[in-house]
Amino acid sequence: MNSFSLKILACSLMIVDHLGVIFFPDNPFLRVIGRLAFPMFAYLIAEGYRHTKDPTSYLGRLFLFSLISQPFYMFGFKYPHLEFNIFFTLTAGLYGIYAYEKSKNFSAVLFAAISCEFVRVSFGAPGVLMIFAMYYFSKDYKRMALWLFLIGIMGGVRKNIWMYIQDPQFVLTWAYLTKHSITSFVQPLCFLAVPLIALYNGKQGPKMKYFFYLFYPGHLAILGLIRMFLHK
Repeated sequence: MNSFSLKILACSLMIVDHLGVIFFPDNPFLRVIGRLAFPMFAYLIAEGYRHTKDPTSYLGRLFLFSLISQPFYMFGFKYPHLEFNIFFTLTAGLYGIYAYEKSKNFSAVLFAAISCEFVRVSFGAPGVLMIFAMYYFSKDYKRMALWLFLIGIMGGVRKNIWMYIQDPQFVLTWAYLTKHSITSFVQPLCFLAVPLIALYNGKQGPKMKYFFYLFYPGHLAILGLIRMFLHK
C-alpha cells in the first residue's frame, strides 16, 4: 500500500466516523470504524516530515489549511462551543516532531500537546502524542500499537473530563453513561489501525497533495449542507 492508497483509506474511514457523529450518533459501530482514521493521518504526518525538504513550509501549509478549514468544521458539526479542527492538531504534532529533532528534548512535544488543551483542539494532547509516537517508533509496530492503545485510553478520559466541565450534571446521568460516553470506550481501539499502516510500502503513488488538503473542509461542507436539508 503506497501513501496515496493509505490517504484514500484514511479519508474513507474519516467519512464513516463523521457520518456517525452528524447523522447516527447512537450507532457505536460507525465510531469504532472511525477510530482507525486518525492514526493513519498521524502516521502520514510523520512520514511527511521524514520526506519533506522544507519542514517549515510544511508547517506553514498545514497551519494555513487549519484556518481555511475552521468555518467548515464549525458548520459541519454545528458545535455549540468553539473547538479547533483536526488540522490544528496535525500542525501541533508536526511542530512537536520538528522541535524534538532540533533539541532532542521531549519537553517540546509536551509543550505542543498541552497547548492544544488550553485552546481546545480536536483530539487535543492525545492527538499530538499519537503523531509523535508514529514518528518515534517508526517501523516498531508492536510498540506503536501499545502506545496507541494507551493514548486512546487517555483520549477517552480527556473526553469525559471535557464533558464534565461543560455539563457536570448530565455526565452523571444514566443517559450519558449508556449512550454519549460510548466513544470514550472505543478510543483505545485506534491501535487496530497499526496492521493496516504496516502494509505501507514507503512509496508515494499518484501526487494529489492539495486534493487531500481540500478534501477535509470540502466533505464537511457537504455533510453540513445535507444535515441542513434533512432538518428543513
